[in-house]
Amino acid sequence: PWRRRPGLSAPDLDHPRSLPTGTMNEDQVQKQIEQMVKFIRQEAVEKAREIHVKAEEEFNIEKLRMVEAEKARIRAEYERKEKDIEVTKRISQSNHVRAARLNILSERQVQLNNLKEDAQKRLTRLVQSDKYASLLESLIVEGLIRLEGTKVSIRAVSGQATTAKNVLPSAVAKYKTWAEKKGAAFVKEIDITINDVAIKGSCGGVILATAGDKIVLDNTLETRLTLAMEVRLPETRRVLFG
Repeated sequence: PWRRRPGLSAPDLDHPRSLPTGTMNEDQVQKQIEQMVKFIRQEAVEKAREIHVKAEEEFNIEKLRMVEAEKARIRAEYERKEKDIEVTKRISQSNHVRAARLNILSERQVQLNNLKEDAQKRLTRLVQSDKYASLLESLIVEGLIRLEGTKVSIRAVSGQATTAKNVLPSAVAKYKTWAEKKGAAFVKEIDITINDVAIKGSCGGVILATAGDKIVLDNTLETRLTLAMEVRLPETRRVLFG
């Protein structure tokens, strides 16, 4: 419905009975028509202005909503990328630190291996020296005491059976002396022999077995070196790496 603005009236449209009575001449009719056209145009202009204003408001509201939505999307995307960058950075730092630690551990292990190899070379030289017979006797005595057996068989390293047989009487005597001081009742039953099966892959030492070979003690130099490296590893690390 058309809205009438204050100050404007259209008696011709709203109140047709208010039209002048009688016959109107052509000028009057034309004037009346012009008034009606003017009124209709004015109403159309007002309606168009109202539609334009409303459309402009809706457009601005929608534009603001779209702008805010785009801002929110951009902020969310920026925050996501920032988090991804931070995560990537932390992963990279963690990998770098881990790689550095692994490299340090690897280098330290190389030094420990070198130390063990050097010790192994020294043991080889020791076996070839005059001091080895005394060392072999000590290894046999130590093994016998640890086993506390009456019947013990001893295996020597390949090529060292003669040396083992030469030191065996002295080693057995020391073992019996230890057993007597301890008050062991099995002293008279002690029977120590050299097994003809030689140890291969070792530079020195012995392997002792008792209880029908059910109890075995490896007292080779390689085993003793490995054990010493394990026991003294913390101290070795302090000396080498601080």
